[in-house]
Amino acid sequence: MKETRGFTLLEVLVSMTLIAVLVVVLSMALRSGINAYTRAKNYNATFFPEAALEGLLFRQLEAIVVPGRGTLSGFCFFRGEDDKLCFVTTYGPQGVGKGGIWKVVYWLNESKGRLYYAERPLLRSQDAKEELPDRFYDLSQEELNSKGWLVTSLPGVKGLYFSYRSVFSGEEEGPGKWPDEFRKDRGIPVDVGISLDFKKKGERDDAGRKWTVLPVGVM
Repeated sequence: MKETRGFTLLEVLVSMTLIAVLVVVLSMALRSGINAYTRAKNYNATFFPEAALEGLLFRQLEAIVVPGRGTLSGFCFFRGEDDKLCFVTTYGPQGVGKGGIWKVVYWLNESKGRLYYAERPLLRSQDAKEELPDRFYDLSQEELNSKGWLVTSLPGVKGLYFSYRSVFSGEEEGPGKWPDEFRKDRGIPVDVGISLDFKKKGERDDAGRKWTVLPVGVM
């Protein structure tokens, strides 16, 4: 009768050690993959909306209605604050040169963590000169829609910051040092700085804020 030979204790210990090492290596690879996926997901969740917003604002500022140009040659409307921006542009939903003039507004509702964007077609020249309705920034999206405003919002925004460079500002100064308010009856800034903050309120770092500079009225 043929005698069968089993595993020795040493062979069992070696096998268990190899299996344990393999499990550790696989778990580390899995953890690295999950971390990379999480970082990419978080990055995409902020980068793409931010890029789309900046692209829209760039095109609208490029087509801003300025004095001495177009049918409203004697008109200018620009209201800029640190977290609000309102102006009149010829860039509408169908693009520039498609007819129509639009009043657009950007503002932050910090309590809701949402950046709001509203646009309204101007059917009469006097509509362009009107200030925003009372309590405009406190109205609900439904109330603004009923007044002819088309409103959309971007969630997850904890901070919205604007700055404005006039013709009197030094070019060597960065947007972080430009004034955070621009309100003139007949004038527009040379550049607008915008910075979005997706961090939590307690994590903001004003000194390390990332700014994007957008030229105004270059078309």
